[in-house]
Parts: sequence; C-alpha cells; structure tokens
Amino acid sequence: MLKFIEKGFFYGLILGGSMGFFVIPYKEVESVGDGATETTYLNLSDFIIHLIRFSVVIAVVGAVIGFFLYRKKSLE
Repeated sequence: MLKFIEKGFFYGLILGGSMGFFVIPYKEVESVGDGATETTYLNLSDFIIHLIRFSVVIAVVGAVIGFFLYRKKSLE
C-alpha cells in the first residue's frame, strides 16, 4: 500500500513541477495609458515558492489517487 502512495506522490511531484512552469505566471503586464504597458517580473525566490507550493498540492492529489488505486486493486 505504501508503495502505491509513494509512487503517486513522487509522480505527482514531478508532474506538478513540470506543469507549474506553464501555469504559474512569472510576470504581470499592466496598461498605464496611451497604449503603454508596464511589465513587472517576479523575483526568482517568489516564483520558486509558488512552484513548490503548486508541486506539493499536485503531489498530494497524486498520493490520494494512488491510495484509491490500491484500494480498487485490493478489492478485486
């Protein structure tokens, strides 16, 4: 049982980290008027913290899925 949960967590962590690069915004673009825009980039530490948080949430979801897959397999 623990092996299924660990695998689900690990795969979820890798998947969450990979998806995080595409989902988490690293810049904000604001219109300041007259067609001009202002671009503000996040600090690297802020981006990494958001990325780790997103990865851990996806990893926990993966662990829950692994748990339910184990229960389904053990009931068969």
